[in-house]
Amino acid sequence: MKSYISWGVASLVFFAPTGAHAQIASPPPPDEGEDIVVSGVRQSLENAARAKRDAPQVLDAISAEDIGKFPDKNIGEALQRVTGVQLTRTGGEGSGVTIRGADPSLNRVEINGVTQLSTSAGGSDVDFRDLPVEFVNRLEVVKSVTPDMTEGGLGGTVRIITRRPFDAQGGNYLAGSAQGTWSEIGNSFDPKFALIGSKTFANGTLGILLSATYERRHIETHEALTTGWRQIDGDPATPGVQPLDLDGNGRGDFFPEIPRYSIGRTDARRHALNGVVEWRPDDSLRVYVQGNYAGSTRQGESQYLQMTTVGATLDRANTIIGPDDTVSHVEFVDDPAAAINNRLAAGYRTTLGNSKRKTYNIAAGGEYKSDHWKIVTQLAYSYAHIDDGYVNATADAIGLSRIAVDYRNGQQAPLITLPIDPLTTQGINRVAVQNRPRINGQDEWSGKLDVEYKDLSPLLTAIKVGAQLRRAVSDSQEFNRSFTYDAVTNPAQLSTVQDFATNMTSSGSDFFKTGDLGYEGGIRDWLNAGPAFADAIGIPDPFDAPNLLSTWEVKERNLAGYTQASFALDLGVPVTGTAGFRVVNTRTVSNGYLTGGGTVSPVSFDGENTEFLPSVNALAHLSGDRLLLRLSATEVIARPTPSQLAPRFSINAVGLVGSRGNPELEPFRARQYDAGLEFYLNRTSFLSATYFRKEIGSFIENIVAPEDVNGVTYAITRPINGSSKVTIDGLELGATIDFSFLSVPVLNKFGVVANFTYSKDSGYSGKDYFTQSALPFPGLSRNSYNASVYYEDDLLSVRGSYNWRSDYLITALGRGNNPEFGEAFGQLDVSASINLSPRVSVFLEGINVTDATQAQNANSMQRRTTIGTYGRRVYGGVRFRL
Repeated sequence: MKSYISWGVASLVFFAPTGAHAQIASPPPPDEGEDIVVSGVRQSLENAARAKRDAPQVLDAISAEDIGKFPDKNIGEALQRVTGVQLTRTGGEGSGVTIRGADPSLNRVEINGVTQLSTSAGGSDVDFRDLPVEFVNRLEVVKSVTPDMTEGGLGGTVRIITRRPFDAQGGNYLAGSAQGTWSEIGNSFDPKFALIGSKTFANGTLGILLSATYERRHIETHEALTTGWRQIDGDPATPGVQPLDLDGNGRGDFFPEIPRYSIGRTDARRHALNGVVEWRPDDSLRVYVQGNYAGSTRQGESQYLQMTTVGATLDRANTIIGPDDTVSHVEFVDDPAAAINNRLAAGYRTTLGNSKRKTYNIAAGGEYKSDHWKIVTQLAYSYAHIDDGYVNATADAIGLSRIAVDYRNGQQAPLITLPIDPLTTQGINRVAVQNRPRINGQDEWSGKLDVEYKDLSPLLTAIKVGAQLRRAVSDSQEFNRSFTYDAVTNPAQLSTVQDFATNMTSSGSDFFKTGDLGYEGGIRDWLNAGPAFADAIGIPDPFDAPNLLSTWEVKERNLAGYTQASFALDLGVPVTGTAGFRVVNTRTVSNGYLTGGGTVSPVSFDGENTEFLPSVNALAHLSGDRLLLRLSATEVIARPTPSQLAPRFSINAVGLVGSRGNPELEPFRARQYDAGLEFYLNRTSFLSATYFRKEIGSFIENIVAPEDVNGVTYAITRPINGSSKVTIDGLELGATIDFSFLSVPVLNKFGVVANFTYSKDSGYSGKDYFTQSALPFPGLSRNSYNASVYYEDDLLSVRGSYNWRSDYLITALGRGNNPEFGEAFGQLDVSASINLSPRVSVFLEGINVTDATQAQNANSMQRRTTIGTYGRRVYGGVRFRL
């Protein structure tokens, strides 16, 4: 209650009258009245600067230069240019973003104000790869909230604003692009087409915009992996675990669990549609119907050569311990008396999947404005569906005499030596095919009404109230069936197993032809247990074998109301802003299945909470619109993901691990504070510095506890509302400098866009399981920056951009109880375009031109878990506008 009182006092301070009513005229923008005409890159920078300057909140924006000319290849890659935003890549493509250290699932994403749902299994993170940039007019990242914003963005809210029929003067145009993509690692050429058109009717009062894109991408990635670093019990005969200490320094040593190589291939086809019908009979009324659709099909084939070392006998005489108590060379030998799953083995494994994803949203709404009133209403429906096929085909060579793995190279990558030829069927004595598809769906109905009254008084410039109702349902179904032929326990099946294995073929890939693997030679190809192999054994029909423990449904109803006031004060300088609060009541129903007493039974859990979310945003015009001081204090929440709330249970019999949901979870809660200075040199150029503080008072974290399942002990992970009180302090610096003010020819065609973010956390309770040393907040890079240099004249436009982030924690408790980190990574992209005419241009773009290699580790550079490469990509094509 004290916090609410303090918020109320803060609001009253802003509304308190001064000696005289403040009379504030809106200062003219910089360079008002100057005859300046900008276009291309400079026009996009001007639009972005205007959006930032005029926003009531802390906001950064990216604007398209022209129709179809967004500066990056997908929305995620564009967002990495924003201060405080860090990118997650999948297969080299930008897929998700972290905002000020908040995981992608803690951010809200909207398209024209409508919720964009997730296509991940029970998640709330949005995959930006399926959302085309060609439709986008502007991207906004809102880092502080106002009460009229839909709650849910603890890190921030990403607003995707698409083009509308009345954006362009006259409203009539047709534009598009055709391009080809070459990917180095797969040596493939792929097409992409986009078309967007707008036309007005009825004397310019009715506008229609339609757009469509199609893209095909062959994506290939290569990875050298050590899946899990573990300590070995050095004395199994003695109760308890005595970690093996080969070098005798008093600390347990780390050994690889599953060293393996991976070649991942995806054939993705993406298509999207966007449409808007808008009626504007006069300046006071706007009515619209809008919709967005994005779909993709992905035929995936991920091929592994992996070693099973758990349970095998360590050859101590031929094993070397290197720095950080980690083996630099290790050899294992087989124990014929061990259980089959503890025998030394090499496995040829391929996962096959035909994934179908689609998302769409439809909205109808209107806006009425008069001298004093503004009324906005919208009814919307959002839908997301993913049908994930998953076939796991394996051929195992069990009982190998010896396996050696050497890490003494520049990347600490596993150099695996086998006693068999991995391009033959030598030693293969067990084959299996598992079919485990999963179907996930989410949908949301929403309706809202906002009413605003303006010019109430010189001090209280507007009052805005509103309400919103959202109903969402998320569900997931899993099925599972497998066939196995085992000649280890049944030698009579050996000829059958070998017959099936003859359907395996060489992958035809040159493993790590790009990137830095760290060593020369080694295994560069191996047999692929691909579609022909899986078809020969027979892919089982799983749909009569539902996995009920992984089948669930979560329903959520959110009812919100808010009051927001806009104010204007004269405190020696003009101060404007908003203050108010939002109240949200959430009810959840989580349905699923749990096991007890040997039976599986349906269960249902109800939950409810109410959140009071106050906020204040103030903007002081220290020198007109040139120098601004921005202050904000807000409270925000992010709800648990549906899979976290679901009453589900799953186990992995190989790794003896599993996970549960927790229907009793409460939301993440945080207080946020911002203080920033913005200096606008002119319409295009500005400097900014913002200090931010995020206090996360309710934090969802995972705990691991042993659990007996049918007589076997598993390590089960479960989310809980932990006691951690995490604080993140940070500084964001940004600069956009266009050198057109220079009188020096050529130099005045250049410009720079750069930003830097520093973040530091405290209070996170996560610790390294082995050393008990403190860990950073997951997903937070302490330092990140983006620097772009461009040149533009009437004929030529060139841009180079480098994006970098420091290392960050992926999870505090990964495989083998080690924390897992993403290492520092930077990527250079370049682009150039030539205007053949005012309406036609050709372009060439290079992505990852320095062929950077990504890496992850288990809290030590000596314990690398992933070294990956996705190579360079080159785009070339033509754009036009009629």
